[in-house]
Amino acid sequence: MTPMKTGTPRSRRCYSCRQLRESVPRYELPAGQMSPRAAYQIIHDELNLDGNPALNLASFVTTWMEPEADKLMAESLSRNFVDAGRVPQTTEIHNRCVNMLARLFNAPDDGAAVGCATVGSSEAIHLAGLALKWRWRARRQAAGLP
Repeated sequence: MTPMKTGTPRSRRCYSCRQLRESVPRYELPAGQMSPRAAYQIIHDELNLDGNPALNLASFVTTWMEPEADKLMAESLSRNFVDAGRVPQTTEIHNRCVNMLARLFNAPDDGAAVGCATVGSSEAIHLAGLALKWRWRARRQAAGLP
């Protein structure tokens, strides 16, 4: 099932597969049902047009991770972390991760570091690290230390 561009950007794409007997609209829901396999393949093929993320040297997407980490992420997609009281073990793991990261910035080793999870936005994490550095530098200068 490989997409073929036809006509203007608002046109439909053509896919060849037994499950798709008519064209798939680009900006509205199809009139009939679509199998999960066909829907997956359409999105998969379209995302392949963006290129191989492992060859993208401009971002962090070239980072490899173990398949087990990828599996844990997939298994956790359905968890709603908005209400931490409903997911106590997820909250505990989150707090341990926050404390691990806090230790990288020399926070006390008492398990009482406060933080929050983020989704993406490495720039925000870098800015937070810079803010910590600047505060640390200001404290050192105020104490007359190098």
